[in-house]
Amino acid sequence: MYVKEKIIIYKSRAIDYEISRISNGDKRRQVEDLYDGLELENIPYTYELDERVEELEKYNIHYMDAYHIAYAESKNIDYFVTVDRQLINASKKANLNLKVVNPVEFVMEVM
Repeated sequence: MYVKEKIIIYKSRAIDYEISRISNGDKRRQVEDLYDGLELENIPYTYELDERVEELEKYNIHYMDAYHIAYAESKNIDYFVTVDRQLINASKKANLNLKVVNPVEFVMEVM
């Protein structure tokens, strides 16, 4: 399999927060172990993210999804990969600086 470019996976405080909210302790630990086993680059929080979140919410992008996208945009990330069809559809109406795609679309574009 050939990958056109090096793929870097990022994390942010928004991801940490969502993982911490998993009520099932076993499932939360599994997700934490998964993330601990990956080589992730951290995206730092800035106050500008809050302003971008407010803009994104105007396009019916949910609060936490807006933070995920704002973090990604702040790092000039090319793709935001999700299985959330509602987020994918809402993102098409917003003026984003990245592509929001499902995993299949992502693999087809980068490989």
